[in-house]
Amino acid sequence: MKTFEYDPAEDQADLDKLTLWTIRYSPWVAADPPDGIIIDISGCAHLLGGEELLSKDIHIRLSRFGFNARIGIADTIGAAWAMSRFGNARTKIIKYDKTETALERLPIAALRIEQKTIKRLTRVGLKTIGILNHKPRAPLAARYGKGLVDRLDQVMGRKPESLSPIAEPPDYRTHQKFVEPILTLEQITLSLDQLTISMADMLECAGLGARQFILCLYRVDGNVKWIKVRTSTLSNEASHIIRLLTEKLAALGESYDIGFGIEQIILGAYHTEIMSHHQIGLGGKKENGSAREFQALIDRYGNRLGFNNVGKFLPRESHIPERSEQLISISEKGVKPHNWKNFLDNLQGGSHLGRPILLLPIPEPITAIAEVPDGPPVHFEWRRLKYRIIRAEGPERLAPEWWHLMPEADELTRDYFRVEDTEGGRFWLFRQGLYEYEKTPTWFMHGFFA
Repeated sequence: MKTFEYDPAEDQADLDKLTLWTIRYSPWVAADPPDGIIIDISGCAHLLGGEELLSKDIHIRLSRFGFNARIGIADTIGAAWAMSRFGNARTKIIKYDKTETALERLPIAALRIEQKTIKRLTRVGLKTIGILNHKPRAPLAARYGKGLVDRLDQVMGRKPESLSPIAEPPDYRTHQKFVEPILTLEQITLSLDQLTISMADMLECAGLGARQFILCLYRVDGNVKWIKVRTSTLSNEASHIIRLLTEKLAALGESYDIGFGIEQIILGAYHTEIMSHHQIGLGGKKENGSAREFQALIDRYGNRLGFNNVGKFLPRESHIPERSEQLISISEKGVKPHNWKNFLDNLQGGSHLGRPILLLPIPEPITAIAEVPDGPPVHFEWRRLKYRIIRAEGPERLAPEWWHLMPEADELTRDYFRVEDTEGGRFWLFRQGLYEYEKTPTWFMHGFFA
C-alpha cells in the first residue's frame, strides 16, 4: 500500500482530469467531489450494447488505472448516487419505476443530507429512506428543514435535479474506436477523414453550420488531448474542417507524447446555427468563389495565430478621421458589415472632399506658411523636406465631438486641405485651432492620396 500527503487541490485536479476522460461515454458529465463522477447516459448506453455492458466497460478501464469503482444507474441523480455508495453490489442498476422499492432499505445518509440532520432523524427512529418516504412532508420540513424534503423528492424523481457539465457539450459529435491502439499522428490523420465526413453529413442534413470543432484523442492510459479549431463563418464542409484539423495535428509534431497509443477519437461540433444555402453550379458542385476561398484562408490564419490576432476594419460613427474606423477580431459575431462609400457619404452628407487611401496612425506636425490666415498653405516642411504647393482644395472643417466624453478634452477645430506639390504628390493636411483664440494654430500631416 502506498500513502501520500493529503492534498485537496491535487485530488480535485485529478478528479477533474478523470471526469474529462469519461466524456468518451457521454458529453454530459460532472465531477462530484470528493470521489465521484456523475454521467448522464441518456441516449448513450446503446452505443456500448446497453447499461450492463457500459458499466462493465467502465469497471475494466478504471481498474487498469488502479481505481476500484462502484457504479449506480438509475432514473435520477440522487438514486444513482445512493446505489453507488450504499448499494449491496459493485454495480447496481435500478429498473424503470423501481426506484422506491430499490431505495427503501437504504440508510438516510444516502439522501446526501447534512450529518447533523442524520443524527436527529436517527434519534427518533427514522433510519431508512423507506420509513422517511411515507411520512407527511409538512411536519418533516417544519422540523428538519426544507432541504431534507427536497433531497427526498429529488431522489424519488418528484423534483428535478440538474447536472452542470464540466465541459461544454457539443451540438453534434461523431466518434471512432480502434481495435488496436494507433501509434502515429499519420494514422490519426487518415482516420480523421471518415470521422469528419460523417460530421459534415450530419450538419448538412440538418441545414446547420458550426463555428468550432474539437477533436479529442483518448490515450490508452487515460490521458485526453483536446484539439480545437475555429472558423470565422459557419462551416459544414468536410474538406475545410479536415484541413484545419490536419494543420493543428501537424503542429503538434514530436511535442505530443502518444504514449501507448490512441484507442478512441471523438469529433464535436459547437456553436451551430442555421446555414444559408450556397449557389450550385451546373455541374452539381458548389461554386468556389473568391469570397469563400478568402474565408478559408482567414480560418487558417486564425487557427495558426489566434483569432484575436487576426482582425478586420469596420466603420465607426465618428467625424474625427483617426476614430472613424475600428479594428475588431474576425471571430466577433453580430456586427453588420458597412459599405465604406455609403458610410463616408452619410458621414459628411455627401459633401466631403474625399478621404485619402492612407492615413498616418498619428497626425505628424509640420511647418506650414499660408498667404492668408484661413487659407491653404503655400509651402510646408515635413520630415526635413520642403514641399511647394501648386493646387489646394478646402477647407473642410471638423469640430470636436462635444457630445462624447473623450479623454482629449482640449481638442480643437480642424480645417482640412487637399494639396498637390510640384512633384505631383497629393497630401491631406489640417490646421488645428482658430485664429480668433489666443493660441496660434498648428499644422499637421494626416494622409496621402494616390
